[in-house]
Amino acid sequence: MLKVSKISEMSTKESLVYYLFLTGGLVLTIAWGTWWFQFDHVASNFRGYARAVDYFLFIVLSYIVWHHLIMEVFGWVMAAHMKRPQYMPPPAGMKVAYLTAFVPGSEPYSLLEKTLEAMVAVEYPHDTWLLDEGNDDAAKEICARLGVRHYSRKGKEEFNTPFGRFAHKTKGGNYNSWLHHYLKDYDVVAQHDMDFIPKPYFLTRTLGYFRDPAVAFIGTPQVYGNESESWITRGASQQTYSFYGPLQKGFFGNDMTLLIGANHIFRTRAYEDIEGYTAHITEDMLTGMKLYAHESRWESVYVPEALLIGEGPGTWQAYFAQQMRWAYGCMDIAFRHAPNLFKSMRVRHICNYFFLMQFYFAGVAQAVGVLLLVLYFIFGITPASMTLFPVLVLYAPLLVYQLLFNLWLQRFNIIPETERGLLLEGRLLLLAVWPVYFLAFIGVVRGKRLTYVVTPKRKNQLSIYQPQLFLVHALLGVATLLGMGIGYLNGNFAGPMVFWATLNTVFMLYFALAETILVMYADARKGKLPTPSTVI
Repeated sequence: MLKVSKISEMSTKESLVYYLFLTGGLVLTIAWGTWWFQFDHVASNFRGYARAVDYFLFIVLSYIVWHHLIMEVFGWVMAAHMKRPQYMPPPAGMKVAYLTAFVPGSEPYSLLEKTLEAMVAVEYPHDTWLLDEGNDDAAKEICARLGVRHYSRKGKEEFNTPFGRFAHKTKGGNYNSWLHHYLKDYDVVAQHDMDFIPKPYFLTRTLGYFRDPAVAFIGTPQVYGNESESWITRGASQQTYSFYGPLQKGFFGNDMTLLIGANHIFRTRAYEDIEGYTAHITEDMLTGMKLYAHESRWESVYVPEALLIGEGPGTWQAYFAQQMRWAYGCMDIAFRHAPNLFKSMRVRHICNYFFLMQFYFAGVAQAVGVLLLVLYFIFGITPASMTLFPVLVLYAPLLVYQLLFNLWLQRFNIIPETERGLLLEGRLLLLAVWPVYFLAFIGVVRGKRLTYVVTPKRKNQLSIYQPQLFLVHALLGVATLLGMGIGYLNGNFAGPMVFWATLNTVFMLYFALAETILVMYADARKGKLPTPSTVI
């Protein structure tokens, strides 16, 4: 039986440098932890049985501080497993369906035509399909002209159900409706978002791995080709570099590729085992977990090559909407699906998914941090007994070391020649987006269903005045600003608390005021009228 061979990403010299970096990082992290977790750092706000509150507050503060650090260490450790597959040429005679989905009004016809032309031209015999949610006449005309097969579930009630396999307004429900009709006709189904333009060798570089009968799906990186569109697009693109580089390569070396909905290729027999995609706001993550939890013990392959070039979000509205969808979906899976799926998954898969799910909880950690600051300034309740100087002396070197280690790891990004540097736009976006992650958490806790919204493309990404996008940022910035004022009057003005409150105030009010002013100015020059809207 043919098996996919894995090749190490690091040379012997690179492995030596990596383990030196890893050892140094772990030593600094342990040193910081040894100092941090000292009993005399627990505050003394209460006496008697109420002293338990002090320990609880210290644990909460520790979660806030250590959330980021643990995620960093997880990324370092996963990089030790980095592998890439040994190329396998595709077998002849495979029946391949090549799909993309289209939502009229959200995606321009010019991009649809460009994508379909490229899909038809991809090497290896295949049927190109358009899954049209609107049964649009213009889309039908483009398909007829290019020789693309057209499918739509519009008007078919049995394939537009409120929930379940064919849930309406979900990407998974759309694909499942097509699979219901045509799954038996194909061995393999390739699919990607409509804004992704494939290279001619997309299929010939990937299909060969299905020679291994245990492979359920094949994934490739999500690469943005419109980075020059705006600084937001550059930042969003930068946030993908390490994920699709060291992290995904590490997952593959650890026998797990994350199923990414933007582009992948799957074996139809594997999807029969789990009855297609799970209709969910992040159907890709949940579907991948179900494959790994299935008794067939399906495997996957990650091909770390830029085989498709897509488009990233270019405005705050597009970026926040995308991040809201990902955060909400990930946290919903963590609460409502993961506990049952973990019972059937292999230990390494459980560990990988568990740590991955923690990323979006950064919003919860930051929001709780703001709450602790306000409690201190108003009531004098402090979560820890520390001074600012030793915090900076021990913590700053660790942060610098993290930066240096990550700069070195950039050599393993998908396109290391361009995917390198300080990536300041991506870091700034992380500071801007955590309130969105917190709102996603609130939505999950409330049980509020979030419907799938396609990330706007090109001219549909309107840069208009949208104050509600930054309402939470404004509230958070004002909360710490007023808190510091009250704390100064009350005598609650400890250095560490003022330092973190100042940082939060500056960044939150910057996004709430400066960015809004810039957008208003740009829109005024274009003659646009203010049109408020919101992410949730």
